[in-house]
This record gives sequence, structure tokens and C-alpha cells, in this order.
Amino acid sequence: MIGGPTMPSAQPSVIKRRVLRMLLPLDNGPQEIRALDGLRAIAALSIVVFHSYQTANLAQTSWGSKFFDQAYFLATGVHLFFVLSGFLLFLPYARAMLHAKPLPSARQFYRRRALRILPAYWVCLLVLAIIIPATFSGLTFAEDMLTHITLIHDYFPSFNRDIEGPFWTLAVEWQFYLLLPVIGVVIARIVGVSRSIGRIAACIGGLIGLSLTMRVIGTLLMAYLPSFHGIIATIGQIITLLILGSQGKFLEVFAVGMLCATLYVATIEEHMLSAIHLRRFSWFLLVEAIVLLGVLTPFWYDTVPEYVPGGRLGFGLIAPLYVGLGYGALLLAIVWGGRLIHTPFEFYPLRFIGLISFSLYMWHLPITRPLIPALESIALGWRLPLAFLVAYLSYQLVERPFLSRRHKHERIAMLSAIPPLPAEKVIGAD
Repeated sequence: MIGGPTMPSAQPSVIKRRVLRMLLPLDNGPQEIRALDGLRAIAALSIVVFHSYQTANLAQTSWGSKFFDQAYFLATGVHLFFVLSGFLLFLPYARAMLHAKPLPSARQFYRRRALRILPAYWVCLLVLAIIIPATFSGLTFAEDMLTHITLIHDYFPSFNRDIEGPFWTLAVEWQFYLLLPVIGVVIARIVGVSRSIGRIAACIGGLIGLSLTMRVIGTLLMAYLPSFHGIIATIGQIITLLILGSQGKFLEVFAVGMLCATLYVATIEEHMLSAIHLRRFSWFLLVEAIVLLGVLTPFWYDTVPEYVPGGRLGFGLIAPLYVGLGYGALLLAIVWGGRLIHTPFEFYPLRFIGLISFSLYMWHLPITRPLIPALESIALGWRLPLAFLVAYLSYQLVERPFLSRRHKHERIAMLSAIPPLPAEKVIGAD
């Protein structure tokens, strides 16, 4: 039979591809910038290494103490996550404004964000609430869980880092999701049909200024809270929490990512600059990122403001923006740069970690710390790979089904947006 000898070898190849598709994480879609998966992996790994440094008490050792500042700077992986979120989520808004098209549907945006974040987060939250020994009970437990389920726990200092420390960033991230469509509408009204990159950048600059102003006001109130009394003290505490939460809102850091998204659309998709110029700028930005982040590294621990009554002021007020600008420069260097810059971030093992990074971020601390009593007798060297395994299982069992569903809806939407060919253009049409 014609082609018969090739069938036995072809069939295993098909099966192998199907198995690999099942085992490997899903890509993020047709408009994915793959190098950013690697950058997301670096953000997650920096947090894992930072918490491992703390767990192993390396600051108490003679050699580990030499890297104290560098280890604590790894905590800024959170800022890198915020910049990436601002970039990726504002891209459709930047495209709409610069192409003079309607803004993305807020309903679809909220739906996609909910499917991306909530199932995996709620599963992790429920499991931890069940297996971690409770330090609270009764009404306190119910209140704690309710604030976590609704992602407002960062407004309650007693609950903020109660169940698991990294959860506070998810509350900040979720609140940014809620605000972004509103911010997009306001900016779009100002930009109008002008398609002006200058207006978009000015609006984002205003957002950064507003965020810094709120941080200054909140931090001033926080510093003087001990001198307030009675109803004035209560009002001061409420305003401070609304402005700052328990650890800051970091809107200015998200805004850096939004600015990067605007520049990306203007230069890569609107071709406002040639590829040669972009590659030259990318090297400048890479050096700038290294300098900005490197200069702050030895001082990071001392610059972090204390979000407690009487907390200190100082450089910590603008330190998040400073770090955000450094990571923003790195992001643009990667998306503008040539192969030499972006290829290392597309290395698949690194991208693999980036694709499961959300689950890794949530699950690593309970396992490596460990917060789960059954793991206390296991050495940290074994708990670390276990954290990656649990993150992978969380991705496959919880995240992937919802991502597959979202990708299916996106493909249908893209196909429905393509206008049909005229009858005379269709092959075989009568």
C-alpha cells in the first residue's frame, strides 16, 4: 500500500506530540512575547531564593551575611511582577488608543482576569486554611477567610500576612485589575481620536504623580498617628489604610509597565522607530537597568518604609518607583533588543518556570518555610524541588483547565472578527 511503511513511525510521532502538549504548559496566546515568560520566571525565582535565604537563616552565617543586602533586594521580584502586569494588561488599551479603535470590553477583561487568578488562588487558600494549624478560631477565622476570599485582606493589618505572606501582593494585583478599565476609559477620553502617544504618556505620568502624592499623604499620616487621639486617630488610620493598605498599593510601579506598553505599541506595532534604532536603544536601556538596580541593591533593606504607626519617611517613598523604572528599562531592552538580548529569556526551561510562576509564587513558601507541619522533618534541599512539583501540579490541575477555556474563547473571538471572503474569492465558489 502506498505510504504504508511510513505509518508506524508517523503514529508514535503524533502520540509524542500530543503527550508533550499535555505535559508542557500552554503558551499565552498568538500575540505572546515569549521572552517575557523568562522575565516572569526571574521574578518568581528571585522571590523563591529570597524566602529560601530567610528560611535557611543564612543571614546568621559568616558567608551568608555578606550577601544580606543582595538577598533582600531579591524581594523586588514583586515589583517586576507589577511592571509585567501593567505592561501586559495595558497593551490592548494602548493598541486601541493608538489605532483609534474601541477600548477592550471591561466585562471580558474582568472575566479573563477572574479565570486567570481566582480558581488557583482560592484552591491554594482553601488547602492552606485546612492543613495549616490555625492560630485563630471562630469569628476571627471567618473574618480572615472572608477578607482573603474577596482579596481585600491588605486593608486589615492583622489579616494581611496571616495565612501566607505572599498573598498580600495578590490583593494589590487584584485591586489594580479592578481599576484598570476605569483608568483606560479616563485616558481614552483625554486622548480622543488624536492617537497621540504624548497624551497617553502624559496621562500615565499624571497617574504616577497621583500615586506618589497618595503615598506621601499616607506615609505622613502614618508617621503622625501615634500623636493622634480619639476619633481623629481612627479617621487617620482609615485614610492611611485606604491609601496604602498594609504594605503600599504600588500604582506607580504598575504605571511604569503601562508606559512601557505604550512605547512598545508605538515603536514595534506602529513602527515609529526603525529596528536599528530600537536595538541601539535596547543596549542603552539594558545598561540603565543594571545601573539603576545595582546602585540601589546595597541600600534596599534600609530604604523600605515601615507601614506601621510612626513609620519612618525617607527614600522609601520613591524607592518602589525607582525599582519599577529599572525593571521597566529591562523590559523594554528585552522587547526592543536583538537576539543577543532576548534569546536568553526565551530559553524554554526558563519559560517553563515562567508559565507556572503563578502557582510557584503561591505554593513555594508553605512548602519551603515550611508552614505545613508534615514537611518540617524534610531538609530544605528536598522541599525546594517539592515546591516546584506542587506548583506544576497546581498549574496542570487547576490553572490549565481555565486557561484552555479562555484560549478557546479567544480563538473563537479572533475567527469571528475576520471578515468572510467575497463569494468570487472563495475557491470552488459557483
